[in-house]
Amino acid sequence: MKKVVFTGALLLFLCLSCHNRKINYIARVGNEYLTAEELLQKLPESSTMSPLSKNYVNSFVSAWVKKEVLFQQAKAMHFDRDPLIKARVEEYYRDLVIDAYVKYYFQTNITISEEEIRDYYLKNKNSFLRTREAVQITHVLVQDFNDAMAIKAALANHNKEQLDKYLSKYRFETKSVQRGESLSELDRTIFETPPRTILGPIATNYGYHIVEVLERYPQGSMKTLDEVRDEIYQILTQIKIREYYDQLITNQLKDADFEIKDDNLTTLLSKPK
Repeated sequence: MKKVVFTGALLLFLCLSCHNRKINYIARVGNEYLTAEELLQKLPESSTMSPLSKNYVNSFVSAWVKKEVLFQQAKAMHFDRDPLIKARVEEYYRDLVIDAYVKYYFQTNITISEEEIRDYYLKNKNSFLRTREAVQITHVLVQDFNDAMAIKAALANHNKEQLDKYLSKYRFETKSVQRGESLSELDRTIFETPPRTILGPIATNYGYHIVEVLERYPQGSMKTLDEVRDEIYQILTQIKIREYYDQLITNQLKDADFEIKDDNLTTLLSKPK
């Protein structure tokens, strides 16, 4: 009896989940639904770090609909049963599993010290010269004009208590920006402004920007170690990955049970096409 009750409860839960899915969706093709949660998962990571424009999201949803229409038609014509496609899926699956294992190996074996980063910086100074004029800024983007004005006032007055109220609500960034990298509305302003100036609210399609110009750097000046630390970390990581990958393969082959039958390979290659 308990089993029947549990099965009934499970079916009810699945039906409710399905019902909610059919109500709270962004797009639908036949019986396939794109929910808001799935949409956010599918969007490139870089796009989720900044405010999403409606045009960008609409184009992404439209692309999903088009692909789903084609996919369903292809399945209806049994292309999903093609042996060559199944072989490619299996190969892709194997590559994903290998990639996950290799990443795990690297995460547990590769470390980059601060000394290594500093040594690389000192030995490769010429590669860190600025090719364009740059500024160091603190930047925050808000949707509410009153919040933007309050944040600007708090920055101008160095009011830490007031700023703390907004730190959990908005994302404050301190970063280096080269001329031409930011929105045109910001670019025209921040590169004509002396250091220690607070700009804004600057209205754009994304909201209101508050920018504090901290420092200006001329073209040809050298980037600081703090500016390029992440870049150097990635460079050194890639160098070590190549070294450790060769080491990993060598160690694994020592204990692996494998063989390559050259005679059979030669016979295969000698067969007329």
